[in-house]
Amino acid sequence: MASTRLRASAAVAAALLLATAACGWAQEQEPPAAVGPAEDTGTPAPPDEGSPEQEPPGATTSDTEAPGGEAPDGESPDGTAPGTGTPDEEAPTASEGEPSPSRSPTTATPTPEYEAAPEAAAEYMDALAATDEPDRMREGWLLTPEGSTADAFLTHRISVAQARADEGRPLTAAEVRPTAQGFELCDPGDKDADPPQERQCAHFTGFESEGDRIEDFLVDGADPGPGLFGAGERSASSEGVHASLVSAYHAQDLEMTVDVSTVHPVDIDLLGAVYVDPDGEEHDVASAAGRYELGAGSTTRAAFRVVDAEPGGVLRIEGCREECSATVELEVPVG
Repeated sequence: MASTRLRASAAVAAALLLATAACGWAQEQEPPAAVGPAEDTGTPAPPDEGSPEQEPPGATTSDTEAPGGEAPDGESPDGTAPGTGTPDEEAPTASEGEPSPSRSPTTATPTPEYEAAPEAAAEYMDALAATDEPDRMREGWLLTPEGSTADAFLTHRISVAQARADEGRPLTAAEVRPTAQGFELCDPGDKDADPPQERQCAHFTGFESEGDRIEDFLVDGADPGPGLFGAGERSASSEGVHASLVSAYHAQDLEMTVDVSTVHPVDIDLLGAVYVDPDGEEHDVASAAGRYELGAGSTTRAAFRVVDAEPGGVLRIEGCREECSATVELEVPVG
């Protein structure tokens, strides 16, 4: 009887052990560590909470969009690499309160102080500088509108050069060089003149043009226009000798050029000329150029310079006909 109960208890215990083994390990027990690679069951593990979603196999970065519509690193929003966009693409607009980004640093271009084409201004200055060749200077008339300041200035300078050429002592060519604002023109001077003339330089700036021709400019920062006077009706006659004003220019000194023609042979006392200013004060000429002896029917250009005199007066020129048979007295209005 006792043996029968023992066998029954043993059978119950064996049944409980089998049941426990079939249901797995108890929660407080840890399974033994696996040995070797785990068997792939073919079922993907669930993703951890908060971890980024993994890309499906075979997907590339070009097939996916960045969050919020932003381009991936190293790419512009249209898919091009930085710096490879076309020049016409607009830069992003800066948000309010932020400085606008600059594509690249720029260098400010100096604003020229003259509106005329540099080529036309350079050609005009070359004509002014050709004082050893009055005919070459006359080519500059093609570069100026008739009656303009540039035209009158060139005409006066040609007239002075022509007077020296008529006398047989042509001027030396002037020197011209470009500057940041325009040009510098230097007359070399004349040590053989009576009195000697020193080298003088002037700066030409502020060129303006009418079409492709030079119209106005500044000389040493001043407009020469108000100091320039043309021919007009300023002339005088005496004993068959006729004199007419060609040009006058008043800057520091008063310069005048006159055409002198004669019917009879005549001697003209150019250096003895006198300028009478508007107040009646007489000024001896500081220098003069031109032919002193004229044959019948001949003409000369004469140039005069007076120091510290204002325009608006009269230039008195005297001379004698052949063997001083008659005295020539000319009074030419100036200005």
